Amino acid sequence: MRTTLLSFLFLCFSLSLVAQTKFFLSGTVTDNISGQGLPQASVFFSGLSGGILTDSLGKFSVRLPARGYTITVRSLGYRPESFTINLNQNISKIIPLSTRVGELEEVEIKTTKEDRNIKETQMGVVKLEMKNLKKIPVVFGETDIIKALTLQPGITTVGEGAGGFNVRGGRVDQNLVLLDGMPIYNTSHLLGFLSSVNADALSNVSLYKAGIPAQYGGRLSSLLEMNTKSGNNEKIKGSVGVGLITTKAVFEGPILKNKLTFMLAGRIAYPNFMIKQFPAPSDKSKAFFYDFNGKLQYKINAKNVLTLNTYGSFDNFKFADDTLYFAKTQTLSLQYSSNVSKSVSLNIQGIYCNYKFGTQGFQQDYEFTLSSKIQHNELRAFALFTPNEKVKAEIGANVIDYAINQGDLQPDLEKSNIISIKLPREFARETSPYLSFDWTINPKLSLQAGVRYSSFQNLGPKLVFNYVEGQSRTNQTIQDSILFAKSKPIQQYSGIEPRLSFRVALSKTTAIKVNFNRMRQYVHLISNTTAISPVDFWKVSDTYIPPQIADQLALGIFKNFKDNTYETSIETYYKNIQNLVEYKNGARLFFNPNLETELLAAKGKAYGVEVSVQKNKGNLKGSFAYAYSRTLAKVDSDFPTEQINRGQWFPSTFDKPHNLSISIQQFLGNGWTFSSNFVYASGRPATYPDRTYRLLGKTVIDYSSRNLDRIPAYHRLDVALIKDSRKTSDQKRYKTYSLSFYNLYGQRNPYSVYFARFNNSIRAYRLSVFGNIIPAISVTYNF
Repeated sequence: MRTTLLSFLFLCFSLSLVAQTKFFLSGTVTDNISGQGLPQASVFFSGLSGGILTDSLGKFSVRLPARGYTITVRSLGYRPESFTINLNQNISKIIPLSTRVGELEEVEIKTTKEDRNIKETQMGVVKLEMKNLKKIPVVFGETDIIKALTLQPGITTVGEGAGGFNVRGGRVDQNLVLLDGMPIYNTSHLLGFLSSVNADALSNVSLYKAGIPAQYGGRLSSLLEMNTKSGNNEKIKGSVGVGLITTKAVFEGPILKNKLTFMLAGRIAYPNFMIKQFPAPSDKSKAFFYDFNGKLQYKINAKNVLTLNTYGSFDNFKFADDTLYFAKTQTLSLQYSSNVSKSVSLNIQGIYCNYKFGTQGFQQDYEFTLSSKIQHNELRAFALFTPNEKVKAEIGANVIDYAINQGDLQPDLEKSNIISIKLPREFARETSPYLSFDWTINPKLSLQAGVRYSSFQNLGPKLVFNYVEGQSRTNQTIQDSILFAKSKPIQQYSGIEPRLSFRVALSKTTAIKVNFNRMRQYVHLISNTTAISPVDFWKVSDTYIPPQIADQLALGIFKNFKDNTYETSIETYYKNIQNLVEYKNGARLFFNPNLETELLAAKGKAYGVEVSVQKNKGNLKGSFAYAYSRTLAKVDSDFPTEQINRGQWFPSTFDKPHNLSISIQQFLGNGWTFSSNFVYASGRPATYPDRTYRLLGKTVIDYSSRNLDRIPAYHRLDVALIKDSRKTSDQKRYKTYSLSFYNLYGQRNPYSVYFARFNNSIRAYRLSVFGNIIPAISVTYNF
């Protein structure tokens, strides 16, 4: 009897030890056709709350108690996959997912995965489904990342044909845009008509309006993260598309099967025919651009991967006979990724970026080339720790070296009467270590927290002017100057950037989220135009231009209905900005060696409410997005001549209170889809003349107040009809046809209102970029 009792106790003790034993489950979630890893895929485990996400290579690793599990894997655009395992040892698996059967012919433009808006801690994140971007009707029929993003609440542009985009009232230079981790300083072709990145080359796109991870910094408003395809691991595949103004192609496949893959994409434009359809002076204008992407990915072994990425683009746009604008981007990166252990992964990336832009003049006796350039060299490294399914921690750092040429005017030595001018180059270094972690405390409460410490140095060589204390900085108040030697620190700035997000689940379909971000920005785009132009230039913070600092607090409630058929959200935010760069009235910005005499440090604030409703299932899908937002600035200097609007708050150039977009996508059957967008936006601020007066017999226009008027409101309707020739979801060769009509009812939306003298009076003129309907047709062949 005693022996039996001891045996029973020993058996219970042994079972208890087994139950407490933990093993690692690791794996890679892949596309079942290409073998490409799927980033941000969700992996759930039966009996456990929450789940984990795969990293940028589709990998995950988690330590779990020994027992049986049912594992469910989900990824946007793919069928969920479930399987069971008995975890009694360390296990590593490859989990292939297939595209959703029956959904290939539907329109599915989602910002979140199913239930992700409720279960994830992050808020203010927009994710685009790349496979369905072509179903959005856009100008010239070109798939456009920026145009798709502007259908979401809180993301706008200043008008048609304007480069860049504005997030929650931020300026265009306040967005950090990354392509495979490489910075992109020019996001547009043709001065703003098209996005500069070929959407066909991309695998995923995410834009963060809030909840920006601690890994990223250097900009105030948002992070736009784009990643290109990794290359099919099984066979050569690709697509070729022909439209009204571009031809583009993407090819991917293995060079060494299961070892080395490639992806190449290119796009070339021929927009001159379309340009000639617009009124004069476009009959004398011409344009051209191209862009390309390349990726090589080498799997050293099961744990180590080496990736080489490159991107390049070139633009020129000639107005009339005498001026040509150009822009050129060259980027290159080399990344090493390693799964050091079951719970630790390491990434190291070196980045080179060179962006050059400017104008050329051809007027007789005034032939010249004016160019500016920013060079960005960066080293980034981080390690990711996933000790269990509830905790994920990340530690890393990056170092950026900047070299900026603000202006180089080179005349044609044989023809021109212009004098050569070359401003001194600027140099700077930004260093930023960071630490972050995600913690799922329980099924109803989760937390993301991080801290980033950014340090910035403005470096020599440089001549720095000192000004008379207590007086406005002007050329007349220069007291003396100091020449700093090469690499000598001139001015240093540093500070902590905390990041914090909470999620509280009120039920399985309802969650409340709170987020706080502090961001610092040390590089600034100097511009006296509303939109990005080739005569703008970049400048680093220095003795007189401190970094811009923004604190944003955001609160949101998220609710899903009818088994996630409808996703709804309301987000509100408040943003406080310090050291916003503003300009004196009549500021002279170009080729000014004393630029600090024309710049002012302003205060800024932005606040708003964003409402989003999306229908994600059924033959009829769509979205409704509305945002009420305000963006204000204030310059209250000690010197009356430097005050703007007498030191009162005034609307910033990007202040557009009401923004509405409605999108519908109707699946018609047999591969046909009809889609439509309606967009409405308040007119942006403008400066109209307050009065006119006569001086020496001439009429003079007086502009005394800034941005207190508005151009008329903007509205537009677009439609498109798309045909997908596939009969089955696994069909390899098929065609996609698209017929679209941009600005269907030919609204003449004003881009700007300007004033000019006519005889002895002043007249107002409205400039419209697209005043007519723009039809487009395109064909894409996939193989």
